[in-house]
Amino acid sequence: MEILTEGKMPEIPKTSGNTSASESALSPSDLGIAVDVGTTTVVVSVWSLSARKHLATVAEKNNQVRYGYDVIKRISFACRPPLTGSSIVVESGPSALHYCILMQLEKMISKAVSIAAAKLPRGFRPKINSIVITGNTVMLSFVCAVTVKNMAAAPFAPGSLFDFTTTWLSVREGKACENTETLDNPTAEMLSIFKASIIPNETPVYFPPCIGAFIGADTICSMISAGFPVPGAAQSNLQPGESALKVPLLLADIGTNSEIVLYEPGSENSPGRIFCTSAAAGPAFEAANIACGMSAVEGAIDKISIEGGKIIPHVIGNVPAKGICGSGLVSIISNLYENNYIEKSGAILKGKSQLGDGSACIEITPAVYISQQDIRNLQLAKSAVRTGLEYMVEKAKSIPVFCIAGGFGAKIDLQSAKKIGLYPSVLEQRVVQLGNGALAGASSMLFSKALREKARLLKKHSFPINLAAIHEFQTKFLHSIDFGHI
Repeated sequence: MEILTEGKMPEIPKTSGNTSASESALSPSDLGIAVDVGTTTVVVSVWSLSARKHLATVAEKNNQVRYGYDVIKRISFACRPPLTGSSIVVESGPSALHYCILMQLEKMISKAVSIAAAKLPRGFRPKINSIVITGNTVMLSFVCAVTVKNMAAAPFAPGSLFDFTTTWLSVREGKACENTETLDNPTAEMLSIFKASIIPNETPVYFPPCIGAFIGADTICSMISAGFPVPGAAQSNLQPGESALKVPLLLADIGTNSEIVLYEPGSENSPGRIFCTSAAAGPAFEAANIACGMSAVEGAIDKISIEGGKIIPHVIGNVPAKGICGSGLVSIISNLYENNYIEKSGAILKGKSQLGDGSACIEITPAVYISQQDIRNLQLAKSAVRTGLEYMVEKAKSIPVFCIAGGFGAKIDLQSAKKIGLYPSVLEQRVVQLGNGALAGASSMLFSKALREKARLLKKHSFPINLAAIHEFQTKFLHSIDFGHI
């Protein structure tokens, strides 16, 4: 798959040692597994712990999408009791979500380790030594079967903020920590998969800390990948890969639930500060609620150009187009707007076709189109992110360096993003595409106790902000929906 799975790895402190054994005790057989459980995409990365070398990556769509494309719908499903009938019993919401992701992880890790095994020296059989799993707070709650009942309404209190190490068996059985749900008994299929697992029951699994209900461990991991320093740390205590920042650092992990973080450097009179928030963008950036949407794999349109009034798509793999990925959606709508196919409000002006229900669309290829609703979905998503970014830029004392993380953020064409108004133009010359920062940060924690401690300190010094409670938020959100807002 061509889902982006790599990111900027921070420098690993050499004095920290391996998290489960000294490096001298490791053999080429010992593998570390880093997992990023995203709302839409799950990525598994395999590392040689002795050589500190990446061996394999597997990425798939999160199978939980069948229970809802976004975290709100899945929380609602998780609150569902078992449904009983005269002859059948349908599993409870918590059991369905937990076993769904655990079965997927078992299969993905098995596949990734199989790929990695071919790269080991002759005579060495792979042995999973440790696992780090990151993700937003809701996704980690489903992995561990932690209750999400109190996240369905204000004050949105998560059952756990994680930051603990447990065993794979405890994770599988939903007994990793407190506040877990009572699960249904596994089905025969589940038991078969668990019995054949290549992951030893006693394998240690670390879950990095979450900041709040909707600002998760993936944000902390991305902060580590981006080189965020711990506020108030003395110059002598800076970690490898860090510097004494003189300008603000702005991080956005753009996806279904987009997290935005601002590091404001300190002064002689006050230490630095970290402000963070989340923007419920929905799945449009990952093309999950788009009529012809698909992952960034072979057959997906990832960008277009328009020449002489003709739309020319670029398709991953140079095969006939099957659909549109997230970066392709931004490229298409940016080019359509620039060439007056759609107006500022998003309404289709020309090149209009009609779907069976009478609604308007624009044909990209004979098999792929953009509907009026697709355009609206992207507008709502980009407005949520844009409003959060504007708030943070206004809060910063000077123009920040802007790091875009996540698979979508790393693949997106920055000029197309600017044209649709995804980010303020003042950031244009200060953008860094970080890659999958969450996975990179989680991978680094396979090797370093010091970076796990840094994760705790970053969480301690982070101040969550509820954007919806900000004065004039709704006004700014509605103002950012139109295109041309730069």
